[in-house]
Amino acid sequence: MSKSGFNNPRVHVLMADGAEWEAQTMNPDLLRYERTAAKHKWPGPQQSPVTWLTFLAWSAGLREGHLASSMTWEVFSQDECVDVRNPDGTGPGPDVDPTDPGPGTD
Repeated sequence: MSKSGFNNPRVHVLMADGAEWEAQTMNPDLLRYERTAAKHKWPGPQQSPVTWLTFLAWSAGLREGHLASSMTWEVFSQDECVDVRNPDGTGPGPDVDPTDPGPGTD
């Protein structure tokens, strides 16, 4: 990780249709995020790590040809991208077990 606290993560993406792919994010993806975040007044990566990683995955997916050039950020983030993880299975934030243990369990 660099002194700024940012890195260029490799991402593993699961799409709504079941397709999976990996991409290496690069400096152009980070710059695209910075420009877009400034334009829309989005919070930074530390405050919104899921948005940050999802945006990097979208940008890298377009750049590497995993996504059609017509795939907009809005469609990717709201409808098509089911999950973004690092290839080792970790996500941008704390991993939480989504299963509810049920009442009366501690």
